[in-house]
Amino acid sequence: MERLIDQLLPAYDFRTRYTRRIAAEPAQVWAALHAVTHDELPVTRLLMAARHVGRSVDRTHLSGPILQASPMPLLGRREAREATAGKVAKFWHLRPTPGPDSTTTPEGFAAFAEPGWAKAAMSFQLSPLADGGTLLAAETRVHATDAAARRA
Repeated sequence: MERLIDQLLPAYDFRTRYTRRIAAEPAQVWAALHAVTHDELPVTRLLMAARHVGRSVDRTHLSGPILQASPMPLLGRREAREATAGKVAKFWHLRPTPGPDSTTTPEGFAAFAEPGWAKAAMSFQLSPLADGGTLLAAETRVHATDAAARRA
């Protein structure tokens, strides 16, 4: 089965993928993934604070479950299998310029190709393991829509 991130952002300039084996069935991992908050992830909280240094920050996007509070809209979800969020923006600006509203839908995000922008997608993927556990993968992809955006 093709992953949602492959449909939304098949080509990319940058990719990271991290995996972790978890001794719990996929349904439990899925529930935990949707319940975890920034307060429970101190390193993530620290990195977000560093990203926003010198700016006033709306703390509401740092409260509640991470997937619900994310500044990236959820573009696709397969229950207990995959959740993928994505955003078009000029991320290199001090205050990133968000892309057109049409890019907040799966179809609009996938089709968007206007020069001068970057598309970022983040996906959490769960795969059942033979021992009853789960392989959790976190993948991030970024694609610049042209050479100038790639350099920026």
